[in-house]
Amino acid sequence: MRKRIFTAAALSLALTPMLTATISSAAGPGEWQDGTSSSDTVISCPTQTAGIGTSANVGWRSPTGQVPKVGEKFYLRGYIGLISLPCSGKVATIPEILAPPGVEFVDEPVQWAVYKAAEGGTLGTGGLDFFNGVNGGYVITQTGDEPFILRQGEIFEFQFPVKATRPLKGTATPAPTCLSRRDGSKPCPVASSGDHLQIAFAVGGHGGDKSYVTPYVPLFAAGAGDSGGPVSISGGPREDSVVTASSATFSLSAPGNPSCTLDGRPKPCSNGRLTLSGLAPGTHVFTAKSGQHSETRTWTVPHAARSFKRAGKWSLSRSAAAYGGQVLTSRKKGATLSLNVRGAKRLSLVAGKSRGHGTVKVYAGSRLLKTVKLSAGRTLAKQVISLGSLGSSWTGKVRVVVASNGKPVKLEGLGVVTR
Repeated sequence: MRKRIFTAAALSLALTPMLTATISSAAGPGEWQDGTSSSDTVISCPTQTAGIGTSANVGWRSPTGQVPKVGEKFYLRGYIGLISLPCSGKVATIPEILAPPGVEFVDEPVQWAVYKAAEGGTLGTGGLDFFNGVNGGYVITQTGDEPFILRQGEIFEFQFPVKATRPLKGTATPAPTCLSRRDGSKPCPVASSGDHLQIAFAVGGHGGDKSYVTPYVPLFAAGAGDSGGPVSISGGPREDSVVTASSATFSLSAPGNPSCTLDGRPKPCSNGRLTLSGLAPGTHVFTAKSGQHSETRTWTVPHAARSFKRAGKWSLSRSAAAYGGQVLTSRKKGATLSLNVRGAKRLSLVAGKSRGHGTVKVYAGSRLLKTVKLSAGRTLAKQVISLGSLGSSWTGKVRVVVASNGKPVKLEGLGVVTR
């Protein structure tokens, strides 16, 4: 048996939504902001032709007509209708609410109804149960764990109040565009859906081609003190640098409670010391915002020695002084390392230098980027050597070829700058 998580009650909002949703633009106070709709395909019983089976949408509404502030109550809704006439004559649906972190349910009643689209309806309360859903959200059923039943031309709609406990950035965060949501197998994970509300309507019994139709809408909430103030990021990697570390530590200073993102995804932050760890190879963008003010830091983490494909005589050994703890060594002329890259704008070689070391040539496809001499008066590990710009974004194979013979060449990684 599923565990009930809260009790439905009354909310007085009336609305007549359409079967085909539109995106509105907040022309007046209290207007609903609908999102991206979702539908499935079904074979119409009378005509035996394929058409839209169910169509669903979600939306949010602020009573003031303005973006709600953190802590202010606003409203969410979901609705779904059956358009074509399946041979079963009906569809059973159960919605699961998948809200982003920082959106809390307000302890007030939920309003709902099933009604004819052509006639409209008045939403009422009662007769609902709420459970933890299989996708990590909250499931709504009729009392007794019963689904909602729709016949052709009917709409099931529900509305409920929420509040934000942090600023919500909506379209400035990743949208839930994963393949599973689009093919109807399940909704996108909340963790990768930014500040977007999804409602996954499980649909069945009507012969449709999806298990879920999952519309979504970006949510917004302004922090206290909309104007904010200057933001400062100090310490950490220099702007546009290539650094031989998979972590970065900054000092953040901003008025009030700043909001932050790492590579476009929300990242918890506060004033003071902030450490970002476990960073994957590639270019990273950290942004801190306070109201209308923001500060950004961009840097690149290289691919480590173990990432290269090897041809010819190479040895991969451990080295505490090397980037990533490993170093590739060769004395054989023509020995080659290669790495497929995507969207590269600049490249940097991470290599050790020492007296009597050899030379390598670095190619982007067939183009020689640079000949790099690794001989130096003293031993230097983890040297970041710029290979220059590739101009526009470039995708292809980078090759590092040993050009000397009998002299050691020690390579530790490749920085691929994509921004």
